[in-house]
Amino acid sequence: MFTLNKLLLAVAGTLMAGQVFAVPVTPDDIKSAKQNGSLHEAWISGASAPTYNVFQGFAAGCDPDTLSFFHDQTTTNAVRPGSAGDNLGYACKRGGTVSVLYHTIAGGSYNAFAPHVDGVKLTRLKNLNSLSNNGCVAGPTIRVNDNQTAVRVYRTCATGVGATLNDNAPTLPAGGFSDVEAQLFGKDVSAVGSQAPANVGQVFGVAVSAPLYRALQTAQKIAKNTDALDPGFDPENAPSISSAQYTALITGTYTDWNNIVPRATWDNIIGSNKTAQIRIGRRVDTSGTQASSNAFFLKNPCNGDPAILGALPPQSAASAASLEVPTYIVTEDSSTSSLKSKFKNSTSTQEDDYVIGIMSLENNWRTEVNTARNGYRFIKVDGIHPEMPQAGKTYAAQEAVNGVLVDVTTTKYDPNARFNAANGQYGFHMEMVSFVANSAAGTFGETVIGEIVGAFAGLACADVPRGLTLNPLAGSSCVAGEEVAKMTRSGNNCQANQMLF
Repeated sequence: MFTLNKLLLAVAGTLMAGQVFAVPVTPDDIKSAKQNGSLHEAWISGASAPTYNVFQGFAAGCDPDTLSFFHDQTTTNAVRPGSAGDNLGYACKRGGTVSVLYHTIAGGSYNAFAPHVDGVKLTRLKNLNSLSNNGCVAGPTIRVNDNQTAVRVYRTCATGVGATLNDNAPTLPAGGFSDVEAQLFGKDVSAVGSQAPANVGQVFGVAVSAPLYRALQTAQKIAKNTDALDPGFDPENAPSISSAQYTALITGTYTDWNNIVPRATWDNIIGSNKTAQIRIGRRVDTSGTQASSNAFFLKNPCNGDPAILGALPPQSAASAASLEVPTYIVTEDSSTSSLKSKFKNSTSTQEDDYVIGIMSLENNWRTEVNTARNGYRFIKVDGIHPEMPQAGKTYAAQEAVNGVLVDVTTTKYDPNARFNAANGQYGFHMEMVSFVANSAAGTFGETVIGEIVGAFAGLACADVPRGLTLNPLAGSSCVAGEEVAKMTRSGNNCQANQMLF
């Protein structure tokens, strides 16, 4: 019996030791692994829209409760990737090995390719192996999934141009992820690396500022058009914009709102003899969100064949300024996080409160704890809302209340923001690609990019991130029309969606 008790104590001790060591990786852990030569390190760049989705893919390959998240913002809130600036880092143990992934999302999707095609030098977080050198400050924890229940968040981490930091961290990204293939940027990358379908789709939407949302509701005679009558901005009550109307806005065909919101409506809202500015919040040309908008609304470059001449160019900040129309203003942002701030300008006058642009449905104003970035609302496109719920279904969701996320249930909207897209009813839905540079062949960078792609299709159905669908050809066991899309563009975002179910 004594021997048996000793055996039980030994087993219990082993289990307790395993629990003790199941804690988020620290900079000291990274430093020790670097010193003993066991550290795995890589750097990826590219799309900002699927940031949290990429983070989820990385997290899926981590040992339980070993994940940490690093960012360069000063906020003390428990923010997550996608709401924490453009220079990020993730660290965990993967099969017991300390592993670090730097993630740069500034500049958008094309920067998955640009360092290898154009020699562009990107910024990343400095080496994460020493708090004294990189300026990181340990903060609160966030929950990612059942395997990563208390992810430690580090803020204010220092950044620099990777190629010049000389800090023994990667100097060149291994590749990354793009909302669309390189061809939609007019580039052939076959000489410098390999593209592959990421086997996931990304839902995009037309976002407007809250004042414009209410003005559109009023113009479209939607009775529930105030904060008192429609406090949740429910999709059922949302206004709609047609593809043709949005195309007219972003090409400068419309330089005032009167074709969408009649003059009489503006007289009632802002007063007579005043003109509400059209403010287009677009992304820079290197952004996959912008490339997705160009392809979907403007058939650019999809209809670029000289024999067709069907492609249209979007207005840029410079071209809009050259029109010399003071009511038509275009801004360009290099990241989604900076674009969000355009929708809620606390110093604005009433005439410039009306902003419209494109964002991915990975973004969710209801969960934005940074109130400077929660001023956007998604509207219907051609009468269909990307967040319209499945009839009769009750969803578990989270909403920000006084800067804290709380659990709620709802039947008013789809917090996963994919039901209509997955069923082929909402068309603004593009397919992501991964890219691995030839210089990363055989490295941890190539491995981790492949693991993230594999994790997308292998995610538990409940863990498929918001605004993301699984490609029907990827072999997921999740439900077609819920997590799995019923259609595909077959790796070509200029190709029409084809229904497979």
